[in-house]
Amino acid sequence: MSEPPPPPQLQKGPHDMGGENAGEIDTIDQGMNFWQRQANALRGVAIGNKVIVLDELRRTAEELGDDYARLAYFEKTTTALRNLLIEKDIIGEEELMAKMDEIRARFDVPDEMESPIKKGSPA
Repeated sequence: MSEPPPPPQLQKGPHDMGGENAGEIDTIDQGMNFWQRQANALRGVAIGNKVIVLDELRRTAEELGDDYARLAYFEKTTTALRNLLIEKDIIGEEELMAKMDEIRARFDVPDEMESPIKKGSPA
């Protein structure tokens, strides 16, 4: 009689730090920039009005792959919210990009891809 095969190994997501050294934890309140307050408010309204569910937002954040470790907290949650709203067809990719271009032009805001974080440099 042969032995049963070993159970499959679970793949850890980029968010799963269980058993690993996560380094120092910064416990100083950094406050929020204007855009972070706006993003936080948008998430609160979307969840409060049942447009999205917190578990959906967590799932889309966990699906960011390598970006999960690279992005700062509000960049993770905002990117996850963007992906979720597009996934649920609440806003289209083209519609969102057009609105972002309009706002950048109105307020002379650079493209977010020019961010030091997006370029892989320390902020």
